[in-house]
Amino acid sequence: MEMHTRASLSAIHGIDGHIRVPTSLGAWFSRLVKRLQEAERRQNDYETLMAKDHRELRDIGLTRADVVEAFAHKRRPARRHDRG
Repeated sequence: MEMHTRASLSAIHGIDGHIRVPTSLGAWFSRLVKRLQEAERRQNDYETLMAKDHRELRDIGLTRADVVEAFAHKRRPARRHDRG
């Protein structure tokens, strides 16, 4: 079995290695609601971008592959200004 360092846990699995203990149930619930809202917003953004045709995406400097990659890695799609 392979052991991970903190850096590899973060890089590979997105785990920071710290155990978070909520100070209260209310704080935990509040964080949960925020995460769910963020997940819903990201899903809506993804669906909006994927509904556009390739010309609309190109107009804003993106390709469909850029959108898929960005949302798979939980980051904003990078615009490609070098396209003509």
